[in-house]
Amino acid sequence: MIKLLKLFTISFALSVLFFSCAKKPLTLDKETPMKALLKASDQELTKLIIKEAKEKGNIPEENLEVEYILRDDESQAIAVKLKVKEQ
Repeated sequence: MIKLLKLFTISFALSVLFFSCAKKPLTLDKETPMKALLKASDQELTKLIIKEAKEKGNIPEENLEVEYILRDDESQAIAVKLKVKEQ
């Protein structure tokens, strides 16, 4: 009985650890903490910013270009320069 209880405890702990460490998708709303955005690669942030501008700004993806991304870990801030090409 004790071995069975230990097995259930270990399996529960491993499943909780696995699901808590699973990578969650990045978003620009309050669900994604700023630390996750600061640790994201430039490529991930570029995809996220273009996706958000496309969905919320109704701007075609081919008209968007991310020129640069600045990060400040101390103040936990990110600045992005997004260029919208006119047609």
